[in-house]
Amino acid sequence: MIASIENFLNGLIGNQTVEQLDERELNVACAALLVHCAKVDGEQCRIEDKKIREILSNSFDLSGSDVDAVIETATAQQENAVDLHRFTRVIHKSMDREGRLRVVRLLWEMANADGTIGPEERNLVSVMAQLLDVEGHDAVALRQDVLAQSKLRKANE
Repeated sequence: MIASIENFLNGLIGNQTVEQLDERELNVACAALLVHCAKVDGEQCRIEDKKIREILSNSFDLSGSDVDAVIETATAQQENAVDLHRFTRVIHKSMDREGRLRVVRLLWEMANADGTIGPEERNLVSVMAQLLDVEGHDAVALRQDVLAQSKLRKANE
């Protein structure tokens, strides 16, 4: 009882600890944002599908069947969602600042999967960064880093 009162008071004064949520719920929330990012410009191409799978495999250490299941669940939830708050809230509650920065970076990578970050994608990732409590200058720096690394990869091909 005392612990619950202490947690409530800490939440009021800003000392709330990062909540640990179910790992699958976190994976689905991240995947839903990636799926939304892939679809925001009106078309989701094979390159973007491949990028979502790559991000989930590499960043969340998921196997092929787990990736399929997470994408299926995330796509269904994203299509039925009224807004993105549901997903960003899960991420915000379960990740510290560094984790949220990594998510924003992954979103920029998703936005750039087809080689171009369009205005819809730029706006969407910027809004998601704000919802994840990532400062604007950090989001811009992450975008610039993703673009620079993309140019480097193309030059080395």
